Order: sequence, then structure tokens, then C-alpha cells
Amino acid sequence: MGCFGSKPEDQMPIIRDSTKDKGYDSIARQENPLQTETQFKPPPKKDASASSRKNTAEFDINQALSHEVDVTLDVDTAHPKLKIDGKSLQWTNESQQRNINIENCFNEEPFVLGKMGSPLKSYWEVNVKSYWEVKVKKDDWVLGVTKATAHRKGPLVFRPKGGFWVIRLSNGQRLKAMEDEEHVLEKGIPDKVGVYLDYQEKKVTFFNADDGSLIYSFIDGPSYQDDVLPLFSPWNNDAKPITILSITAT
Repeated sequence: MGCFGSKPEDQMPIIRDSTKDKGYDSIARQENPLQTETQFKPPPKKDASASSRKNTAEFDINQALSHEVDVTLDVDTAHPKLKIDGKSLQWTNESQQRNINIENCFNEEPFVLGKMGSPLKSYWEVNVKSYWEVKVKKDDWVLGVTKATAHRKGPLVFRPKGGFWVIRLSNGQRLKAMEDEEHVLEKGIPDKVGVYLDYQEKKVTFFNADDGSLIYSFIDGPSYQDDVLPLFSPWNNDAKPITILSITAT
């Protein structure tokens, strides 16, 4: 930042203002030249990182909400033991739920892809809390996006380099961002998750949709040429569903 002090009056002694480059107005010092140098040390800066993150998160989710898209489940890609009911999905130990296209479906991991348009920015929300068993929440789920060309066969490796940008809840306690190395997130477990895909900024951002707080943002996200799709999993350890929400109806 450049200097921006005023010229001193002729009758005032000229005092070199060592704080000019720090954005302090030198006029105040010139009016009282008897003050000591120590009295003009800049006050320690407050750590505004928490409020900055909060403001950024609030701005982003407000921006994200304006890009709501209608996401449906692509039944043809679902693991055969995932039960699909409209926009809800759950694991079942019963026999396979449908005739499957082996080429398109996930054959080992309990996943299904979503379908939507192809806007540059898109946002959707998912209920990951079981309202029909209010006292018992789901212990495991996975949400995010994946490249349309990413692997669907066998065990999946959730990494951006492999075409997956996801967060995961494990054992009802550990919320993790699946980067090249897993990041355990010191966040409360959300009941509703907002997912914001921004091709222009190459970001995939997750929010707690109830309070607007930021959960995690992948800053090395996909570009428009990558052609990514929503990804969902209720995991395979209980039958409680997860549900894509209609934002305008909540």
C-alpha cells in the first residue's frame, strides 16, 4: 500500500512517519509531536479467519441456492441391491431389485449416479437423516460427484485423480473428505448436505444445508469438459434411506 499522509503545516516540526506504509494517517502524529514512537505501534491484528470463513460460506450457499437443479436417480447405474423409490435410495439384503445393465451399473460398491442438465453451476441437497427413525441416524453414507467415465466395477478408490470428489461419513462419527489422502473434518454431522458444483471455478463444495455452514470445498474440481454426474450411496450396513430433496419444498 502506498503512502497517503498530508503535507505538514510550516509551523509544525517535520516528523518521519514510519507507519505510513502500514496504512496509518500521519496527520495525527504531526499534531502531537511529543508522543513517543511506541505509542504509535499498530495494534495486533485480530484473527478474523473464523468470521471470514463464516461469511464466505454464507455467501457461497446463497449463491449456490440460486443454481438449484433437479437431480433424479439413474436406476440403470444402481447397484442391484439398492432399492430406488423416486428420489430415495436404500440398501436391501433382498434379491436384486431389477434387471441390470452390467456395463452401466456399479457391481460391487453400493452406489448410483444422478441425472441432471449440464449447467456451469449446479446445486442440490440430500437428506442423510432417517426421519422415520428419528433417534437413529445413518452411520455411513457417501455423497459427491464423479466423472461419467470413472470406474464403476470392483472396489472404488475415492480420489480426485480417479475422477471422484466426495465426502464420506464413517461409523456415525468421522466425516471425511476423500482427497489423495483422507481428511478427517472437525465438523458436526449434518442432517442435510448441499452439494455445489462450479465448473467455472473448478470447485466442488459441500454445505450443511440447515445452517449454511461450509463442510468442505475441493479446489481442484472438474472442468466442464470432464462431464461429471452426482454420486450417491446409503452404504450397505443398514436399510435407512437417503433422499434427494426438492429445495423449494423444504
